[in-house]
Amino acid sequence: MTDNPTPSANRPWCLLVHDPERGDPKWIVAFVVSGADVRSAETGAESPDEITAAWAASRAGVARPALTALPAARVWLIDESPAPGS
Repeated sequence: MTDNPTPSANRPWCLLVHDPERGDPKWIVAFVVSGADVRSAETGAESPDEITAAWAASRAGVARPALTALPAARVWLIDESPAPGS
């Protein structure tokens, strides 16, 4: 994985999400294609505040968002591995 935690101008962030809950466990591949889809968070924040919820709704095109916590979900950044010997 790279040390750059934001999407680059050259390609999006690609994330692998494991959601084991709700009787329907699944793997999800998600793409973050714009730097505008990334927002700083307060250290220790455990849930979105009103400003963050409004930002997320705006980015998702949702007028009345319902944010559902996925407490058991885990997320990995998918990145290109360095070539052997490099």
